[in-house]
Amino acid sequence: MGMVTIICPRTGQRIPTGVVMDPEEFKRAPLTTSVVRCTACGRVHHWTKKDAELQETDQGPRPPR
Repeated sequence: MGMVTIICPRTGQRIPTGVVMDPEEFKRAPLTTSVVRCTACGRVHHWTKKDAELQETDQGPRPPR
């Protein structure tokens, strides 16, 4: 599993989008526009898969909320 991340256009920091998926899911994911409140600058950023990168984590799947 991994966390989908993007680069904050204001700070240049890599930020988590809150989306967790495995590499195969990420490959199949569409290029739809999503939004995230940035943990680096506090603004809302619009992003698509072309802006994103999957950061592998050591954690297993998250339990449902």
